[in-house]
Amino acid sequence: MLDKSKAADIFDKIKNYSTADEVEALFYGGRSALTRFANNTIHQNVAEENYGVSVRTVFGGRTARASTNKLDDESLRRVVQASESLAKVQHPDPELLPMPASGGQKVSFPIRYFDETAAVTPEQRAEAVHKIVSIAQRHKLTTAGIFATAESIEAIFNSRSLSDWHTQTSSEISITMLAADSSGWQKANSPNVAHLDAVTLGEVAARKALESAAPREIPAGKYTVILEPAAVLDIVGFMFFDFGGLAILDQRSFLNNRVGAKIFGDNINITDDVGHPLQSGAPFDGEGIRRQRVHLVEDGIVKQLVYARATAEKMKRSEKILTGMTRDGTFLVEGGKVRHGVRNFRFNESLLHMLSNVQEMGTPVRASGEESFDMVVPPMKIREFNFTEVTKF
Repeated sequence: MLDKSKAADIFDKIKNYSTADEVEALFYGGRSALTRFANNTIHQNVAEENYGVSVRTVFGGRTARASTNKLDDESLRRVVQASESLAKVQHPDPELLPMPASGGQKVSFPIRYFDETAAVTPEQRAEAVHKIVSIAQRHKLTTAGIFATAESIEAIFNSRSLSDWHTQTSSEISITMLAADSSGWQKANSPNVAHLDAVTLGEVAARKALESAAPREIPAGKYTVILEPAAVLDIVGFMFFDFGGLAILDQRSFLNNRVGAKIFGDNINITDDVGHPLQSGAPFDGEGIRRQRVHLVEDGIVKQLVYARATAEKMKRSEKILTGMTRDGTFLVEGGKVRHGVRNFRFNESLLHMLSNVQEMGTPVRASGEESFDMVVPPMKIREFNFTEVTKF
């Protein structure tokens, strides 16, 4: 693994190669390994280790960036030259801020690197897959999915003496169970592999496939729905880039002219909190500024946005409509009980409408989906969710 000391030595070389007024280096990369299975057997096992550095140089208000994943001396000279050559032909930006000299006060931060995760072997992943396949075979199902682990680094150094370093591990299991006319899916991700239970995930995916077998068709329309956390994540995750100040400035956010307005239900609260014990990620942003807890929505009211430094300096109507399909376990619930599986639907739903019609929420958990980054979200019961048509499966 590239460590902070080696990265600092590399940055010293970059500074020596540069003639710019200011220079910055972002380091990224790490080790990753993945075991993939399908048709109840492992068919792929891969591992890689790769690191890169992105160099930004500044000449009198002109700036540009170049990157390389080769860290030998000649490659570092070339990436500095590429960055400087690009910067020198840019138009000066009168609003370009100096690089920060400090990222802010460092506070205690949850541990996100676990030796147990970093040490997972192919044999351990294969044993977990064996348990998942055994569950599939016991229920006469076919399974496919992945078991992946990684350790990664993020770092920033600049010529104004800022330096910050973050390393973390990650682990992920994703399982699909297939029956003749139904399927079930379950996924989990955590920095700590001890928090993943392959057997429990496999049993849940199998149960979804079994209980949604022989799905019946019900008409499209507006229904009260119960969304598990992964489904909530994949839907609401589409709106989080709209909370960035630059999206507001560019007039491409559905929150334009709505900051301070009540646009969701009273029970909707959203917080950007990298320090949450169930979250992951570095404690600093891409400029090296320490990230803070930000209350984006309180009691349905849009309270704050998040900004890069330059966007914040500049910061002195539309609806977010999503379409998609249900899959891997859709059920009819009557009288508080799951009655039977149903054919999947296509939906067209406004986030504003959806988050104004949340009747109940469960305990928030770290959720993993397929359309968004991991977040801590609750399951939701939502009224008048708009299903527009029935699918053929």
